[in-house]
Amino acid sequence: MAVEAGCDVDLEIVDVAYGGRGVGRLDGMAVFVPGCLEGEHVRVRLEVVRKRYAEAELLAVLTPSPHRVEPSCPLADGCPGCAYQHVAYAEEVRIKQKQLDSLLRRLGGQETVAMDEAVPAPSALGYRNKVVLHNGPEGQLGYYGRDNRTVIDVALCPLAVEAINTDIAAVRADTAYTQSLPPRASVTFRWTGTDGVRHWKDGDGSGGPMTEKTPIGEIRLPAAGFAQVNNAVADKLVETATRWIRAQAPEFLVDLYCGAGIFALAAARAGIPNVLGVEVNGPAIRAAKANAQQHQQMGVTFVEGDAAVVFDQAIQQVDADRTAVIVDPPREGLSPALCESLLKHRPAGLLYISCAPDTLARDLKRLTTDAYVLERCRVLDMFPRTAHFETMAILRRVQAS
Repeated sequence: MAVEAGCDVDLEIVDVAYGGRGVGRLDGMAVFVPGCLEGEHVRVRLEVVRKRYAEAELLAVLTPSPHRVEPSCPLADGCPGCAYQHVAYAEEVRIKQKQLDSLLRRLGGQETVAMDEAVPAPSALGYRNKVVLHNGPEGQLGYYGRDNRTVIDVALCPLAVEAINTDIAAVRADTAYTQSLPPRASVTFRWTGTDGVRHWKDGDGSGGPMTEKTPIGEIRLPAAGFAQVNNAVADKLVETATRWIRAQAPEFLVDLYCGAGIFALAAARAGIPNVLGVEVNGPAIRAAKANAQQHQQMGVTFVEGDAAVVFDQAIQQVDADRTAVIVDPPREGLSPALCESLLKHRPAGLLYISCAPDTLARDLKRLTTDAYVLERCRVLDMFPRTAHFETMAILRRVQAS
């Protein structure tokens, strides 16, 4: 039988790729199927067929995995936000750990990967402190579908904290408000334990800063700025990073992509005498400076600017042998200029925090060519039920021969 789009075939799923799709094999090529688990036998319909791979729609699970569960959300089949609603949570964490190991080997060039025990979320549901819904052409308010155009109507999101879902219901009931939304406008819902829920639509502004509770105490941050969406796992991230900082005991610490300053402030509180935080976003760096004053951390300096430029200037003013660096970049990973500067100056310790293991792997391949070795890494499941997860990678500088 010719392998072409529209064919129905039976497959054995042999893996789950990063992104959440099951992987089967057909005539030597990979077939990617959403909603599947390793070890399952499934019937699928081929949708796209290329030379080396195909994409397929799941028609039926013929032999289910023992880890398959009933999705907790009625929109699980159509909403692209979740990839693992059909998976027992412990198995989801194992899958993500395996995906990180595979990415670091295949894309990162790591022959061996020392993995610390993964950190699961205390709850796989009800954790998100931020949700963005979009206005559809027929009055829907929800998430974009897989085509990135269709709006899926969302009455509530099981991933969101209860207070956000309560506010979503109130907004949906306010027809004057929803009818005032321009086409394809978005409404952001943001919650903190101190401030409760705040929502705003495009162009309205988000009001003043919000207060977030952290392991070092309360910090202020822009409501519309970056913040980790899972408070419980974010706390574990800060605690783990602080343990690494204490173990390094550097005289100087540079926190790149520092946001509102949580890692820099934690380092100063841990006793590091000289800490520099660098962030390109103006509102975030202003919040960081205010947080340093609030916590009376006078040994912390925050600078607004490009991470590569500021780091290259700063590292030349200190002893790299007594300097540690934290990088926590956006999904795009490190800029080539920053990678080049790290390789040139070779600070003694490097902690790479990432929400995108594929770009992490890419950057580690370059950093570990001859300057550093990957000592160990850890998955922190910041985003249960979705395809994403947070990673910490500890790099040790190679000693000069």
